[in-house]
Amino acid sequence: MIRLHALAFVSILSTMPILAQGIGNIQAQARNGQVFITWNEKDLPPNATIAIYHDKKPINNIANARLLAKDILPGSARNWWKDSRSFNPNKPDPNYKPTGFIIENNTKPLDPNTGLHVHTVDEQTSGAAFFAVAWDKQLIATSNPINAKQERVSPVWTGSEPAPEKDCAKGKALRLVLHGRGGGGVSNTNYTFFANKEQGWREGLAFDFKVNFGKDVVDIVPMDRTWINRFVKESADSRDHCNAINSWWFGYNTNINETTNTPEIIVDNYTQKWILAVLDWANEYLGTDPNRNYLTGGSMGGSASIAFGLQFPERFAALYAMVPVYEYTWEGCSTSKSLTAARLACACGPMKTTTAKMTNGQNVLDYMNGRLNIANAKADTPPIFATNGRKDASIPWNNNPGFYDAANKARQAFAVFWNDGNHGMTSQAPDDVKAWNSHIFKYALNKSFPAFSNSSDNKNYGNGTPEDGDLVGWINRGMDWINLIDTKDKYQITIIANYPGIVYPI
Repeated sequence: MIRLHALAFVSILSTMPILAQGIGNIQAQARNGQVFITWNEKDLPPNATIAIYHDKKPINNIANARLLAKDILPGSARNWWKDSRSFNPNKPDPNYKPTGFIIENNTKPLDPNTGLHVHTVDEQTSGAAFFAVAWDKQLIATSNPINAKQERVSPVWTGSEPAPEKDCAKGKALRLVLHGRGGGGVSNTNYTFFANKEQGWREGLAFDFKVNFGKDVVDIVPMDRTWINRFVKESADSRDHCNAINSWWFGYNTNINETTNTPEIIVDNYTQKWILAVLDWANEYLGTDPNRNYLTGGSMGGSASIAFGLQFPERFAALYAMVPVYEYTWEGCSTSKSLTAARLACACGPMKTTTAKMTNGQNVLDYMNGRLNIANAKADTPPIFATNGRKDASIPWNNNPGFYDAANKARQAFAVFWNDGNHGMTSQAPDDVKAWNSHIFKYALNKSFPAFSNSSDNKNYGNGTPEDGDLVGWINRGMDWINLIDTKDKYQITIIANYPGIVYPI
């Protein structure tokens, strides 16, 4: 790739007409805690890289300017979310027509042949500031200062209808709906969130999500794809051999735009950070109840629900996880040779031979270990409702019993149903188990609830071998409560145990 090096002197183009080859016509707009920088491009090499700079005074060279972002490719205003080749280069859409990102509510897309960078305002760029775009020996800079301020970042509405107004979902519950490993491609979304430097390998990365407004619940359906400028050919999973990869709803190697085969594997939970930022925005702007945030998903989405709930228990009231991974190991079993740790290695690097660490030094496998997280929890964790199949070829059964045991011993609120089914086993679950999807809304962060453990009705999940234990079973199935009175002077609750076919006493 053509790398940009710090040059003391470059040609200043500013808003002058674009050269025969190069960049020109820089524009910058500040709103909602971000600065949207655009520019024109002409005949740039496809492997050219562009950098963005900032200074408090007019920028005549980049020697003393602050670097905000680099490794931006030509045509960065193109909305790659609309191009199926971003996710599978071998399956282009014959009807695809390039379009640009939308950077302001209810406006037209940018020209996809131009450049875009979105900077999130920080202490250094707050107030009057100048910005510049550099490529090769060319520099274009804003001639007038851009007045920006630090404030809550708002995603950009991309729907065809008028943008939702503030507090339009006042008091409603909010549910994050997280898709599985095969999702996150070309989708009918209605918001784009431009990330800051803590939420991606560089700032300005674009993430799409959809908001569905229900009568009582607002669903946020984000897409887990990150544009990284290259195909991750070193990944053992061919689904990562594209420009926009999955992160397992977690994060990835901090050097992913170059390679994941790094001597030292440092991982940041970038994806979790931007998802939580969207959650904060929804609670504040849409007006959803912050005490009633919920999680649900299947497979990778169920795994992420477990991770989010246990790593950020103060943010979520309850969750429903279908066929999730609880613990990431290099062990398979008789019904599955799929190694769960390999799911993280795709975006993190060769974790089997080199210990991957979070930016704070914690082992990545420990950070993502649900069994350890629930066993060592210092406070109440969100009630977890889950399903698993003993013959799930994608999610090995052997990692499940350890989590069940830890949750029960920790006396955290937890219920699970399992059968001898495969990855789609939830569809064969009893109706009362499927109803957990709505049962989670009974919980709230500002309300007390009973946590059940050691029920005499619990079944035998065995020792981890898929053939050991009850082929169909559950923990805390049907345990519920009504008539809660929780006041300063009185606590009263009626406990219920009920499901079709239950045998009393319990």
